[in-house]
Order: sequence, then structure tokens, then C-alpha cells
Amino acid sequence: MPVRLVSQEELPHPLNGYRLIERLGRGGFGEVWKIEAPGGMLKAAKFVFGDLDAMDEDSRPAEQELKALERVKLIRHPYILTLEQFRIIDGQLIIVMELADRNLWDRFRECRGQGLPGIPRDELLRYMDEAAEGLDLMNNYYQIQHLDVKPQNLFLIFNHVKVADFGLAKVLEGVRATVTGGVTPVYAAPETFEGWVSRFSDQYSLAIVFQELLTGHRPFNGANTRALLMQHINGTPDLNALPVGDRAVIGRSLAKKPDDRWPSCTEMVRALRTSGLPPAPSTPVSPSRPSRSVPGSGAPTMPNPAGHALADSIQATRMAGQGQGRLNAEQTPNREQTPPPTHLPPLIKPGQSANHTPLPALVPPGSGARLVTPAPPSTQHPSQTLNRPVVFQTGRMGSMGIAPPERSGDGALFPALLVAIGQTGYRVAEQLKRVIANRHGSVERVPNVRILYIDTDPEAVAQQATPEAPATLTAREIIPARLNRSTHYMQRDSLLPVEQWMPTGSLYKLPRNPGPAAGVRAFGRLALFDHYRTIAQRVRQEIETFLTDDALMQADKVTKLGLRTNRPRAYIVTGLAGGTGSGMFLDMAYLVRHELRQVGYLRPEVVGMFFVPPADVTAPRSTALANTYAALSELHHFQSRRTRYQTTFDKSEAPVTDSEPPFARTMVAQLPKAANVDASRSVLASAARVLYHELLTPAGRVADEGRDVYRHAYPTDTPSCQTFGLFRLSWPRPEVLAAATRRFAQRQLQRWTGRDAGHLREHIAGWLSQQWAERKLSFESIVESLQDAARDSLREDPERVFDAFIDPLRTRTPSGGRLDATSACAVLDQLIKLIGKPDCENDPQPSSLQAAMSIRFETLVKETEGHISVMAATFLEVPQYRLPGAEEAVRQMSEKLKTQVDTLEPVRVDLDKDVRAIYARLFHAIGGLGGTGIGAMATRKANATDVIDLLRVYAKKRLQLHVLDLALSVFRKLAGNAPEYLREINFCRSTLGEMHAALTKLGASGNVDASPGKLILPDGCKNLDEAADQFLAALAPEDLLAFDQSLQKDITRKFRGLGNVCLKPLEKGPVFRDMLLNKAREFLDARLDHSDPAMVFFRSRSENGTAQPLLGEAFEEAAPDLVPNVYPRPYEMVVLAAPTGVDGERLQELAKVVLPNTEFVGAPLPDDICFYREFPQLTLTDLPQLGDYAREAYQLMKAAGNASHSRVDVPWQSPGMSGM
Repeated sequence: MPVRLVSQEELPHPLNGYRLIERLGRGGFGEVWKIEAPGGMLKAAKFVFGDLDAMDEDSRPAEQELKALERVKLIRHPYILTLEQFRIIDGQLIIVMELADRNLWDRFRECRGQGLPGIPRDELLRYMDEAAEGLDLMNNYYQIQHLDVKPQNLFLIFNHVKVADFGLAKVLEGVRATVTGGVTPVYAAPETFEGWVSRFSDQYSLAIVFQELLTGHRPFNGANTRALLMQHINGTPDLNALPVGDRAVIGRSLAKKPDDRWPSCTEMVRALRTSGLPPAPSTPVSPSRPSRSVPGSGAPTMPNPAGHALADSIQATRMAGQGQGRLNAEQTPNREQTPPPTHLPPLIKPGQSANHTPLPALVPPGSGARLVTPAPPSTQHPSQTLNRPVVFQTGRMGSMGIAPPERSGDGALFPALLVAIGQTGYRVAEQLKRVIANRHGSVERVPNVRILYIDTDPEAVAQQATPEAPATLTAREIIPARLNRSTHYMQRDSLLPVEQWMPTGSLYKLPRNPGPAAGVRAFGRLALFDHYRTIAQRVRQEIETFLTDDALMQADKVTKLGLRTNRPRAYIVTGLAGGTGSGMFLDMAYLVRHELRQVGYLRPEVVGMFFVPPADVTAPRSTALANTYAALSELHHFQSRRTRYQTTFDKSEAPVTDSEPPFARTMVAQLPKAANVDASRSVLASAARVLYHELLTPAGRVADEGRDVYRHAYPTDTPSCQTFGLFRLSWPRPEVLAAATRRFAQRQLQRWTGRDAGHLREHIAGWLSQQWAERKLSFESIVESLQDAARDSLREDPERVFDAFIDPLRTRTPSGGRLDATSACAVLDQLIKLIGKPDCENDPQPSSLQAAMSIRFETLVKETEGHISVMAATFLEVPQYRLPGAEEAVRQMSEKLKTQVDTLEPVRVDLDKDVRAIYARLFHAIGGLGGTGIGAMATRKANATDVIDLLRVYAKKRLQLHVLDLALSVFRKLAGNAPEYLREINFCRSTLGEMHAALTKLGASGNVDASPGKLILPDGCKNLDEAADQFLAALAPEDLLAFDQSLQKDITRKFRGLGNVCLKPLEKGPVFRDMLLNKAREFLDARLDHSDPAMVFFRSRSENGTAQPLLGEAFEEAAPDLVPNVYPRPYEMVVLAAPTGVDGERLQELAKVVLPNTEFVGAPLPDDICFYREFPQLTLTDLPQLGDYAREAYQLMKAAGNASHSRVDVPWQSPGMSGM
């Protein structure tokens, strides 16, 4: 049942506290209301039509909106409207979001009302800049198209744009996705009418929005949906309303083929900014300094120092539009400085006249820039384009340009990009992130290490984005490369015919609903081609972070490791047995080399880390082994420089060519025979640890120097590789600290949520007695308050008022004269109006005193309930008491109140009986006043006395009964609230219990390092949890109390109390949990042993005499698993990495004693003792995976008609064979 919308009404649970203000609008998908959130903040709420509980045809809008929300809920950006939360209440989807001031359509109508054709151009371009940035973020980082870009969905908050309403948003699968309807025909791209979406669909819509808001005229003006559809698909846009300079830019954005549009929305807006600029004036150049033209300026404005042509070309890109003559020009006022990245002009202004710099002059010979000759001039799209002049321009590239000069130091840090491909690559990247997180808190703290993950498996990609996992890859790091149906590749205009390079018939083996590459290497390569633009752009964005020193400086601030070099190194990490990584790895290496060169890194360094299955007679001749043989053969082919690499990824671009080997070095590790996750965990964790040592420890530098020494001493042109192994002797302080932090936080929660309050009972009883008196909760205090209400109502003591009514009866009979029934009844009526009849009379009219005391009663109830609730919640915020104390306090308060009620109820019964009896006797006495005769005279005199006494007694006791009733009602109400307080306490217990369970789950899923090694733990401890427990058991009780008190101060300051956290778990729970863990970690870190591993090693092993055997065992266990059976045995490099200092030196000396015939080099490693063993120069063909047994597996696969090569347009040759 949908939620009923009524102004001023509060929304139902769980949106209690949100109040409807007014409806802002209604559309085809729902209504939007202004609402007031808790705290008085104004928000917007969208009530989506459709009952999700019904799941019928009418629920489709809500289902579609819910799916879109799941896609965009993690996106945060200043130009995207913030989603507060969304809930399903009684089947209706309710979305709470940021409240905007208005939208661009409102602003457009305002300008029209002022007599303008539309929004002024400069103002509109500012809005377009911000909208483009938000849309490009969704496209580039999250592969999402909005699909409903229109003025009504571009909101304004203080003159800044907020993109909103993602009800139609779609995740792209590759460069396209299917669309299920609902688009707005006026702004929809032509491909959406054909049922699919491209990466450039939103740009098409944004171009229409620009023209409409600028001029008031749309490029397509069909009178109905059918006419609009035909115009979008086949019609020519009417651009005459636009300024002449804007027509070419918008014309390109409205191209029917998506690939013909601008590379991004930002590029389109940048071109619009440039199209409105006047030609740059000529600038005289000193004759002593040669110069060349800046693209688009028509004038020589830039010096041309000696250097590489590519660097000059990139420098031209950087200087375009700056209006300055040299790199180190003096600072000028802000209006003359280089504009922000989103404002930089393109290299060539669309629509230049012939007197500007000709296109060929802009591309210096040998620069590597790729010139695409424009199509013949057309009246529809009079524009010229230099496509990817040096790089696809991005915001940062446009302002930075060439790579910085090389700098080096004696530290360990350098920029690194790790590209993980396929599931094997993912698991290594995950382990690497876990190692970094254990040491430095998170990967974000060492931004010199960048990670990208590419996979064709849509399910595997979806599984990675789980925020609960400690080492999860973020959406920014994931690039889905999903495969499509075969018809998709035959219709892609940007792809060369895939039949030219794919094995014959492979394309048609793709299923109707493609999944992962499924072991077909050609499918992996096909996915790379299909998603080339996305992958290249993401690689380029990561490389751009290396163009400044910011990442290295931040990493150095955290690690204190110092600069090694600012030259980046890329790693390609993947398994060679499958289809995705094995099919992509070579092209990916060349693509990364190409992108590094494009920004000025002229000697790119790419390292391969590959995982291969075993190749011996005990292993089957499987498809995995055949794929590995083919992949290594292709690697050998290019590493030996047998041919120049040349590949055209996109027909609109020049081919990527390279005469150098793809990899500076390759590392190969052998997986176990069992092809399952558990069996390979140790090998992959070992590889991740090797990467960590290379990237973020001084040991990596020592290993690199050892390789360089050997390579220079024994140079070779034969393709070679490295195999490696390591073994760690680790004092796992970070891991023990992490385990102790988690367990300490859990124990804190357990102490807070316990139920044993026996030791607290006496203290709480004393406190309650004091509070009962101070807060005036006793029966006497309640009665006094009610009596005060009666006194205040009469402005006199009630008994004096009663006497004032009764005394005139006495004065009428000073000598025993007659007191008649009429005068007595008149006084009784006055008293009844004041104090009422007995309850048995069921008088519907309350007396005046009863009404006055009822008002005071309501006040008393609120005050006393407030006191009781405060007292019930007080102990939640008191260390050592918490929930057990609060529960005990409620129990004791409940007992006090129940005792009070039990005591008063008999008193009330007796008093009520008295009142009824007096009232009856009073009527009988008044009736006796009317008798006649001598006997009646005596009786009447006695009755007169009785009437006066009974009137006085009745008034007094009836008032007492009123007071007692109300006091008893107060105590009954308070006692009735006790179960509610207990329910809230139990709700708090449940909330904290869920946090406890989440911490348990966190401990089960993270902080597990599976790399080979042994832990150096305290005596008697077998694992991390036991070591953490032993450490926690030694903490002093006074330290625990001090921690709890300090934590309480932070809880009060941030959340205004633990109760607020417990009662709002969704809003405050995650933040509280993080704060608890951070405080616990800080507290424990100061108390956990800070000794380095070498000191701990000698302390724990010297006494029992196991130090030497353990070192020997570590050396043996570090031997590489993959060792070719060749003679003589190849050279082996051994590195013993250990902490510096006295104990570290002592360890190095002990190793010389234990390993007298082994030559090793020492390396500083503060957190571990690690033997690293490597064969640095193994001939690639000596690997068993390129031996006879692997070749037989390859030939069997080939004979079965299954091609194992990723491409057939290269004449592959196996070492020692004529062809393959």
C-alpha cells in the first residue's frame, strides 16, 4: 500500500522525524516533495510510483529506479546531487536527497521572462562545464550513462550544477548497453531508439540542452514522438539558431554514429569555449630564438628549444591557448594565467579559416602525433579535428603536458601502476592491498601505487565491489571488459575486421549471452580491442597522477622511505593459462608503453609477473598448459625482437607501433597442480609480498641493483625471465595489533552489553534514592504539586474556600433556628461544581478543581517521564555501568514505582468508600431537614449539625481522592513505561551485538597473509588470536577504565551519547564502529611491544637454541618452485632483508655462519626477516612450460581444431621449430 502524502505529516518508520512540507512537482515516475529532516534541515524526497511488493506491470518504474540507485549510490562528486538514503516502505520506494534551489529550466524561463533568448552564453558554459564533469565521472570511472540528461534534471544550488535523477542510468557493458525504454525523446540519442546505449549518448543529450538553453530553439522540433524519432535517426539538426562558431562543435556532438562525437562531454564544452574566442593576435618573437606555431592561434608564440620531437609536440599541447611565450614565464594576473583544465581549448578550433595554421604544420616530424585528415567540407558539420594529437586529452593532461624532468634519490619510493588481469591478477592485487593496509592503514595513504583490474567475467567483476572486504578493489580500480555477441563486433565501425587476426571461426563460438573468455585467448584479446578506449583512458588517467610529485610526497610523508626516482614503472600481473589475461597481456604491455611514451616517459619500463601451471608428466596435457605454451611462445617472439609490434586498436587512430620488447623483465611463478583457490593462495600471496617489497621497501632497491650488476656483467639478447621465492620470519606486530584491536573492540562491546549487574546494584540503589529526592519523584512531592495546582486555581487554600461556602449555613442558625434543605442543597451544588460528585455517580461534567489538577497532571507526567527516561539512559553513558547499569536502574525504578502503586491502591479504595458513604449520609441528613412536628424539631437540629459537618468532610475527602487518583495515575503511567525502556535498552544491546558480529566477520575475512613464512610469536602462542589475547590479558584495569572514559568523551562530542548511536544504527553505526576501532588501535599501539623482528627473534629463539635451525629452514623454504633442469645451474641471487641496528647486524652474521657456502646481500627491511631467492636471468626456452611436454599439449589442442594463439596475423615460431 503506497504511502499517503499529506502536508505536515511525518513519514512512517524508518523515516520517522522526516516531515512533509509541500509538493514540488509530479512526473511520470513519481512525485517530489520538500521535507524537513531531523534537526530542521530541508531535503527533497521522491516518492516513486509503483508497488514493489506487487511486482506487476505498474511496479516497473520503481524497479527500474531501484536498480539505478544501486548503481549510483556510491558515486560522490560536487556536481552530482547527493543521495541521503532510499527506503522501501509498504512497497513504495522513497528517495531522500539534497534539496536544490531550482533547475536549469527554471533559470531558462527566468531569462526568457527578461526578454533574453536564453541563458547568457558565459553563464551557460559554466553550467555546462560542471554538468560535463559530473557526467564524465560517471562514464569514465563507473561506466554509467545517465540517459535522461535534460534541463529539468540539471539542478542549481548557489549557481552550481548538480546532475540528478538517475532513474534510467545504465551500466555499460563494453562500449554499449541495452536500454529498456523511458528515455525523453526530445533529448535522446539516436542509438537509444535502436535499443542500445553508447558511451557518448549523454553527450548527445547535453548538446541539445546547450542549444535549447542558449537560443530557445532545439535542433530537432518534431511535433510528436514518431517525428522526433525519425529526426534523431535520419534527420539533419537545425543549428541555425546557434552562433556560427558553435555549430561545428554541436554538429559533431549530434553525429549519428556515437564514435564520431567528441571523446567526452568535457571536450565538447572545451571546444565551445574556444569557438567563442576571437583569434589570438600575433606576438613578435625574438629572432635569436626560433619558434613554432601554437595550434589554433595562427601565430608563433612558443620557443622551440632543442629536444625530442615528441616532447615538443606535447609541449605545444600544454601551451595551447595560454597566451604565454615560455614555460617559466613570470606570473601574470589571474585572468592571464593558464585556465583550469576543463577550460583548455582543443588543439584546433572548429571552423578555423584558411589563414590559420594548416593542420600538417602542427605535427612535427617524428613527434608521434597522429593526424586524421578531415572529411571534405560539409554545410552540416563545417569542422576540422585533430584526433588524439598526442593523447586523448583529459582534464589534467591538458594543463600538465610533458612528463617532469627525471629526479632520483637514495630512498625507495617510485610511481608504480599495477594492471591486474583476470582472476589470478585480481587475487594478487587483493593480497597486495591487504599487505599495504596492514602496514600503512590503506592503499590511499600510499598514492604512488596505482592499481587497475581488468576482467571479462561480469560476475567476477560484480563480486569485487563488496565494501565489507578489507582489501576490496574500488569501483575506480575496476575496468569491466565484458564480451558481446558476435554481431556486435561485425557492426562496430571503429574496429578493424576481426577476421583479419582472430583464428578462423573463433568469433562465431561466442554464445548468445557471453560470459568470461572461458579459456579462449582470442576472446581475451577481442575484449581488449572492444574496450580499448575505456582501458586506454583509465591507464592514461592513472599515469597522469605521476606527472606531479604530489603522490610521491604524500607516500613519503606516511612511509618515510624517501624518493628513489620519479620515473614510473608498470606491472602486468596475470595468469597465462586462461583466456582473459593470457589473451591480453602482450597488447596490454605495449598499450601501457605507448601511453607512457605519449606523456614524455621515453624509456618506459613494464614488468611482467606471470603465473603458469606445472608442465611435467604428472600434470595433464590440459588446455591451460596449451594456452601457457602459446602465450610464452608469443612472449618469446616479441621479446626477441623478431618483428616490429604494430596494432590498430581503433580505425580512427594511427596504429600503436613499437620496435622494443614489451617487457623490461618478466617474472614467472608456477601454480600448484590443484587448480583451486586454496591451493594457489600461498603462491599468489608470495607474489604479492614480492611486489610489496619492490614497491614500498628498501629491499626492492637492493634486489634491482643486484639484477643490474648481473645483467651488465653477463649481457644477453636471448629472451629471459626470472623465477623467485621467499620465506618470512615475521614478528607480525601490525597483524597482532589488528587482531588485538578487533578483539579489544569486541570485548568493549561485550562489557557494555553484559547482563550481570550484581556488583552494581547497591551503587545504583543509592544513586536512585538521591535522584528520587532531587527530581521530586516521591509520593509526597507529587501530592504537593497537585495540591499546589488546586491552590493556584482557587488563589486560596481549598479548605478555606470550602468553609466560605459552608459557614453561611451556620450563621443562619445562631440560636438553633431552622436550616432548610434548600439552602443546604445550594451549598452542596457549589461544592460539587468545585470538587465533583463521587465516582459512582458517573458525572460527565468534571469539576473545576479536577480540571485544574488534570492540567497539572499532564505536566507532571511529562516531567516525571522525562526524569525517568534520563535516569534510565544515564548509565548508558557511564563507563563501568553501560547497558547492565541502565537495565538494573530501570529494574529498580520499576520496583519502586510498582511498590508505590501497590501501597496507594488500597488507600485509594478505602478513601473512595469513605467518600461514597459520606455523600450518602449527607443526602440522608439533608432529607431530614424537611420534617415537621415536635419530634422532627429535635431531629432537624441534629441533622443541621450533621449536614454542616458532612459538607465539610465530603469536600475535604473528595479533594483528597482527586489528588490520590491523579498521583496514582502518575505512578501507574511511569511503571507502565518501564517495559518500553527495557525494549530500548535491548534494542541498544541488539545494535551493539550486530557491531560485535561485524567485527567477527571482519576478523574472519581480513588480515590473513598466506605468503610462505613463520610467525615469531610470544611463548605459548600458536596464532595471532592467542598472541592478541595474551597481550590484552596484561592490560591494567585502570588503563581500561581510562580508555572507556576517553572514548565516552569522544562519543558525547560526536554523537551526543551512545544512546543516539544505538537508536540510529544505519546513520551513526558505521561511523561509531570506525571511531571505536581507531581509538582502540591508538590505545593498544602505545602499549604493544615495539621491538623489531630481529630483536624478537633473538629474544624468543636464543634461549631454546632454535635460532640457527630456523634460519636454515627459512633459506631452504625460500627456494623458487620453478627451476629449469639445466646444467650448469644458473646464477641465483639471494637477499636477506632484515631490520637495521645491532640485532639486524647480529642476524646477518648468524646467517653467514648458518649458510657458509651461500653468497647473499643484506637489505634493510624494518618489519620482517625475509629470505628472497631469485634466478635473475633464466633463458625463457629453458622453462618446462616451453618444453616438449607442453608442446605436445599445444599440438593436441591444435589438432582438435581449437586455436590457442590470441592472433593468427603473426607468423609465430617456436624456438627450435620452423613454425607453429
